[in-house]
Amino acid sequence: MIVRNRGPRDPGSYFLVANQELIKVEGEKPEIEGSELADLEFIRYPSRDGKMIPAYLTVPRGNPPFPLVVLPHGGPFVHEVVVFDEWAQLLANQGYLVLQPQYRGSRGYGLDFYLSAFKQKGEGGYAMQDDKDDGVKHLIKRKLADPNRVAMFGWSYGGYAALVAASRTPQIYRCAVAGAPVSDTRMQVNYYRYRLRGSQKEEQLQMWDTSIAPINEVDKINIPVLVIHGDVDQRVPVDHAKKYVTRARSFDKPVRYVELEGADHFSSTLFYHHKLKLYQSLVAFLKQDCGM
Repeated sequence: MIVRNRGPRDPGSYFLVANQELIKVEGEKPEIEGSELADLEFIRYPSRDGKMIPAYLTVPRGNPPFPLVVLPHGGPFVHEVVVFDEWAQLLANQGYLVLQPQYRGSRGYGLDFYLSAFKQKGEGGYAMQDDKDDGVKHLIKRKLADPNRVAMFGWSYGGYAALVAASRTPQIYRCAVAGAPVSDTRMQVNYYRYRLRGSQKEEQLQMWDTSIAPINEVDKINIPVLVIHGDVDQRVPVDHAKKYVTRARSFDKPVRYVELEGADHFSSTLFYHHKLKLYQSLVAFLKQDCGM
């Protein structure tokens, strides 16, 4: 039989099991050596209101303190697992410490943890954002992260979180990169508001009707922002990015925009040329515009 293995330092390898032997056939990304990839750690840290926030930490080679990139997952009502993460490894390869916080609302950590994102009100831009910032403070306190070199990069909800971060005060980030972000929460939920039923209706409406909408915060932007969006995104239409960028520029804010031609929403749908443009734009922005 053929067995597939995948892990933090293995993008995917295939083995042939035959005659009581395990023989490696090939890897999905044979040009990548697992020994050259970064280590992944599972950590927990306290939020300012006493919750324990689980997180994954990808640690680059070298000696701390490292420049830090906070990489919140999309969703937001999903969770990440221990696996090869292309984006985290890309950033670690460039020397960045990468924090992937499983902020409140993430599934897999109990009902109370999940409900705390929207039970009383939508915590998007509020406590959910605090959970990310508290992770930064935790890593600075541990002397793993350089307090003067911190950025946020996210996709979908993670992109939304990056836009929120760009307008927060006091500001702890040097820049923010928002991929396929929801910028107008009301516009997004109105696409499907009247099709929602049951628990999904409770979750989506209680979350998004009272969470912060980045489109209303552009006058408060206080760091450089890079917005990246696919022009055929069917989950979060590209109008979100265009509205945000146009409004931000009307306030003379430092916002750059990169559009991925023919790209849909999910990272798994991005083709090679999309990834090349995305990764080159991301790395150049962090080094040049962000000074990291």
